[in-house]
Amino acid sequence: MKFIVQTCFVLFLIVIVVPTLLAQTAPEKDPHRVASLRVAILSAPKTDSKSAGDLANPAANVNPSANEDQPGAVGSAQNSFRAGVASVNAGHYKDAIASLEVTRQLTPNSSVVYTWLGYAYLGLNEYENSVKTYERAVSLGATSFATRRNLGIGYIRLKKPEQAIPTLQEATRLEPQDAVSHYLLAVAYDDAGQLNDAADYYLRTLALDRNHYRSYFGLATIYRDQSRTEDAIGLFKEAIRLKPDFGVAYLALANALSSNGNYKDAIHNYDSAIKLNPQNPFARNNLGVAYLQIGKNKEGLAAFKFAVTLNPSIGEIHVNLARAYLRLQNKDAALAEYAALKTIDSALANVIHDEIFHERILKVRD
Repeated sequence: MKFIVQTCFVLFLIVIVVPTLLAQTAPEKDPHRVASLRVAILSAPKTDSKSAGDLANPAANVNPSANEDQPGAVGSAQNSFRAGVASVNAGHYKDAIASLEVTRQLTPNSSVVYTWLGYAYLGLNEYENSVKTYERAVSLGATSFATRRNLGIGYIRLKKPEQAIPTLQEATRLEPQDAVSHYLLAVAYDDAGQLNDAADYYLRTLALDRNHYRSYFGLATIYRDQSRTEDAIGLFKEAIRLKPDFGVAYLALANALSSNGNYKDAIHNYDSAIKLNPQNPFARNNLGVAYLQIGKNKEGLAAFKFAVTLNPSIGEIHVNLARAYLRLQNKDAALAEYAALKTIDSALANVIHDEIFHERILKVRD
């Protein structure tokens, strides 16, 4: 009797669950890096948003494989498992967790239940819970590429690249043609500071998918940091060609152009970045820097004034604003920025104090 029941459950999985997995696997989107925002100051307009995005968007992941160990119980375990899978595929992750927790309690040693739970937690951006459940799935014998890839995403989101690297290496071994796993491994190496390995895996990703614009962007940031500015500029442009609304790439390209002294093209790309994200204070600030570098002090002042309304706590923007006022010979307004700076960054306040009172300012060009 027990054999018959177990056989019926396996048939249920083959007839119902497996086709559902194949039909409902989430399409790929664009997992990408976490932003590391810095701000340009007039003397060094070279920094930018290195990257942006949400690695753990469920559409960046793959549904758990159906070849893991299945729940061994029947009846209510079957029903709750089926309900959990259906809720995951519908994007109802809280409902999925509730159903799958019932199954887990009834079948505590089933790796597939833990893989689906891990996926549901990832869908809610609950990375710690996701990692714990995926780790438990692995300890119970889960062997699928999907488990390794999604566990790697969780490690990256928890800023644990050292743990993500071997996990994603295993994912690429299990599925050598999966471009996203190679990309995620590049991200993990990048986050760990292993830039040569990161560049290698960005290139491997592009060998598998020539349209993977995030890999162009990631490789460009490495080349930029290695002072290969022209190479970086070309790759940023390619990322934008593939993804015309890729706002952070316009900002990165503009900063690379600005660092090369190409302020006219930089300004054009800052404008593009701002159109795509009007509330980004870094783009406004760096636009102002570029304007000041070519002597358009009034335009620079306007950009800094807008930037400081978006985020009044960034000291470098107040410094740039003060310097713009000094270029326009408005010492009182510069003093007001100095007063604001004293409550934000005393070291920067001292710098601008010296420039105000000792007239160590850049030559005015109107």
